Amino acid sequence: MKPKILIVDDEPSHRQMLEAVLSAEGYEVQQANDGQAAIVAVEERFYDLVIMDIRMSRVGGIEALKRIKEISPEIPVIIMTAYASVSTAVEALKSGAYDYLTKPIDIEELKILVDKVLRHHQLEQENLYLKERLKDRFNFANIIGSSAAMRKLFETVALVAPTEATVLVNGESGTGKELIANAIHQNSPRREMPFIKVNCAALPETLLESELFGHEKGAFTGAVISKQGRFHLAHTGSILLDEIGEMALTTQAKILRVLQEREFEPLGGSKTVKVDTRVIAATNKILEEEIREGRFREDLYYRLDVVTLRVPPLRERREDVPLLANFFLKRYTEKTSVLSKGLLPGLWICLCVTAGLEMSGNLKMWWNARSL
Repeated sequence: MKPKILIVDDEPSHRQMLEAVLSAEGYEVQQANDGQAAIVAVEERFYDLVIMDIRMSRVGGIEALKRIKEISPEIPVIIMTAYASVSTAVEALKSGAYDYLTKPIDIEELKILVDKVLRHHQLEQENLYLKERLKDRFNFANIIGSSAAMRKLFETVALVAPTEATVLVNGESGTGKELIANAIHQNSPRREMPFIKVNCAALPETLLESELFGHEKGAFTGAVISKQGRFHLAHTGSILLDEIGEMALTTQAKILRVLQEREFEPLGGSKTVKVDTRVIAATNKILEEEIREGRFREDLYYRLDVVTLRVPPLRERREDVPLLANFFLKRYTEKTSVLSKGLLPGLWICLCVTAGLEMSGNLKMWWNARSL
């Protein structure tokens, strides 16, 4: 994808000149005629770089810069000024500018600086995503299970992950729904992009809306600055709506719109934000029953139910009990530096009896010898 650059200047001829130069370099360029127009543009669309004049008729560059940094702190901004001075440069840099250029613009200097800023920004984003993936990395190898039920689940995940389909993950609490959601994202074409998670049961309705869609300054008591929502942060990536069955009906209606139109308005705002986000939802509730009770929207259910995955509880895959026991024993010994040779035969027998599994020949011999 071409990097998107926003040029902000109240001189039309100067904007046109910069657009011609940067378009010739292969960038996608948009224009704004003052600081206020730049703020609106950043609210409505994602940009890789903003190049903005410091002196403009309505809203100046410094004021617009501060507002843009509140909306999208990660966007690099280059300030242009015809009044080259140390104080101007320092003010711009303190307000969050990446660098500044003096007018008249040196075209070669502009090209070099733009290339430098975009490369640096790309590296920062890649490092951020890499850290997140290393911190919270999941794949099929991290999901413990070799039972027929789990193999069938893995096969379905492998089929659905490379698609853009919305996925609904059902299962009782503690069965590993989040692990399955992670596996879907990590095996999808969006694996290099953000994977944002929201626990819908952990927040009250108003705060959940703000968390999902963001809010404008003054939208509610305590909203002292504007904030991007999780859908905004998950643009080009995936979002997990965990425990979606706990979501209020009014919020469900907004989620439905995002699934249908790929757009939303932040809380207290009037500007529409468009996003490209894959939605994965998870719930421990039977949503068909919730629909009959009037607690869940039927139209949202059918939007979510493009592909449904059911994570079986452990009682339905008892042959996985020993594998899980060994996994947690290994994790414990790694954390505590306690040496272990594995589970004792007696504990293996307890696990087998509890899970209703057949004992191996060696375990039977040990048990028989112990009983003599």
